[in-house]
Amino acid sequence: MPSVTRKPQAKRQERRQQFERRLLDATERLMATGASFTELSVDRLATEAGISRASFYVYFEDKGDLLRRLAGQVFADLADAAGQWWNVSRRRDPADVNAAMTGLVASYRRHQPLLVALNEMSAYDAAVGATYRDILTAISDRLAAVIEEGQSDGVIRPELSAATAASTLTWMAERTCQQNLPGRPESYDAELAATLTQIVWGALYLEAP
Repeated sequence: MPSVTRKPQAKRQERRQQFERRLLDATERLMATGASFTELSVDRLATEAGISRASFYVYFEDKGDLLRRLAGQVFADLADAAGQWWNVSRRRDPADVNAAMTGLVASYRRHQPLLVALNEMSAYDAAVGATYRDILTAISDRLAAVIEEGQSDGVIRPELSAATAASTLTWMAERTCQQNLPGRPESYDAELAATLTQIVWGALYLEAP
């Protein structure tokens, strides 16, 4: 017989996800006006998101817990962008890589204030730093699987260590977006995506694009 607790748990999880998305949007709106994450109070975040302070503490221990949860939302968006390349059947068309890099840059652009906060807090909040690394490691592991499959198909360089190549490319893209996007206009994004496409394709594939 199905568990009687499954539906309440599913509803609670769905509600939590809704709260996270509302708080993510609220946090990014406030930070886009110039506020830093450390300056934002729980009261201000809750008010902007249209929830009560009490509701905030039902789902989150504190702002650090909120930031760690929001990191998961942001990097889920980044993984979805990468899926435009990873999830296609043959993965040997540079247009698929370009679509993924374009989506990746767009996600970084959209979530830029929060990503800056994550980067800053990871330097002195061990839990945030660990979350940040764990999420990027998960993305790197997924890319490593793509590389291994491409090697088996004979389209990706067989001499590469899949894990090392995936980690290198993942952190390269992360640092490149973190360092370049904050000071550049949106018109720069297509150039960056095209450049990342050339680098990724040239590093991995045997065929010229």
